[in-house]
Amino acid sequence: MRDLIIESTIFALTAIKAPRFFKSERGYQGIFYCKLYEKFENLGLVTEDQIIEMEYQKSGRHGLSQRPDIIFHIPVDHSGGDIVENNFAVWALKARASAVEAQKDFEKLDQMFEFLYYPLGFFVNVNIEQHHLNLYKGNYKDRLVGFSVWLQDESLKIKKAWFENNEFLEQDLL
Repeated sequence: MRDLIIESTIFALTAIKAPRFFKSERGYQGIFYCKLYEKFENLGLVTEDQIIEMEYQKSGRHGLSQRPDIIFHIPVDHSGGDIVENNFAVWALKARASAVEAQKDFEKLDQMFEFLYYPLGFFVNVNIEQHHLNLYKGNYKDRLVGFSVWLQDESLKIKKAWFENNEFLEQDLL
């Protein structure tokens, strides 16, 4: 499922080209969610129980209180399982995040990995060339994928970054 989630994320990023959506984090997040949902639905990843949600409030029962931008999971009230089960992926999106802002989101993603056992997380830096994943110092390098997405001379540009065997890797997708 990991490869399908990454593929779907790349699909959603490549589908957004209107300059308007690059102006704000919330605008980009909304259209990104729609494109991601569309791809998940086409692949059969979303079901009655297995869903993606925006800004789902994590409460005290989760061991933390934060509002991740997007999550893919089966909610406990549907699964009957423990809160650490059936968590598939989490996304953090920022518009033009600085290195300091990215580090704060990396820390939040680390909490999602540690407390809720999310096996996969994404950091998407919108409207800027730097994804800052090279600055990540946490314990979950194998779970984190970073993207930067921006428009350059009206052309969409996307960089992907990840760690493989503790080595930092980066690829220009567009």
